[in-house]
Amino acid sequence: MIRTKRQDLPTGLWIVATPIGNLGDMSLRAQEALQTADVILCEDTRRTAQLLSGLHLTRTGKLERLDAHATRSHIDRWVDQLKDGASIALVTDGGTPGISDPGSSFVAAARLGGVRITPVPGPSAVTALLSVAGMSATDFQFLGFFPRKTTEGQEVLNQLTQSHAPAITIWYESPKRIRKTLELLALNHPEAQVVAAKELTKVFEKFFSGTSVQVRNQVVIETETEGELGEWCFAVFLPTEVRRSEQSSDWVKALHCLLDARVLASEAARQVSQHFGAPKKEVYEAALKFLGKKY
Repeated sequence: MIRTKRQDLPTGLWIVATPIGNLGDMSLRAQEALQTADVILCEDTRRTAQLLSGLHLTRTGKLERLDAHATRSHIDRWVDQLKDGASIALVTDGGTPGISDPGSSFVAAARLGGVRITPVPGPSAVTALLSVAGMSATDFQFLGFFPRKTTEGQEVLNQLTQSHAPAITIWYESPKRIRKTLELLALNHPEAQVVAAKELTKVFEKFFSGTSVQVRNQVVIETETEGELGEWCFAVFLPTEVRRSEQSSDWVKALHCLLDARVLASEAARQVSQHFGAPKKEVYEAALKFLGKKY
């Protein structure tokens, strides 16, 4: 039998991940943290109280609210308690604190105050989705909730083809907006590979995968039959060849516009190369070819 040395939680601030749907995902270490903390800071004291009750956990500390509207004075008060030797557990309504959830300001203040900060890792919708996505790339970015405004959504989708952009991008989305968001994605990147998850780790967990067009169609059927319910997150994978193809299409259009506006080929190539990250020599040769055909 493999034996491991018990590691007690050191005094300080504990960043505790909690289940995003399935109580069985709560680690023993996380349970210990919530049972022994002097204070449990949470988004919603009622939700956290329900969690403790569901796990049959007793606690010695009190529940206090820490949400996105926490004032600096409240944060400073909790940091002072930590400096005085208290142990505080920070949780959210579900998942890992600081990952698109309140708490980062408090963590930063505690670190500046010289407080020891200990992660108690566990559930996160981002890593849960990545683990089942089957996407071969290792580089990814998480951008929180997809922009509500169409113009902002269009802008972030345009950036996916930039040479510096990671191959995989993950977003959260609300049930009322998921169809609109996937429609915009399908229009901009029809060949992108997508995995969308509804109600991760919960009883009615579902996954939808395929091209952006296929996933959009699947989700349309899902929302029409099941209604606009549940929490969503989705991952978008743009293979290198797709990114190059889409990027090439974009910079070629921009180049033609500049040349039509009588911008010198060298200057047009410089601007396009700088903006799109395309090789300047390739862009310049394309400009000369375009001008040679036209004139």
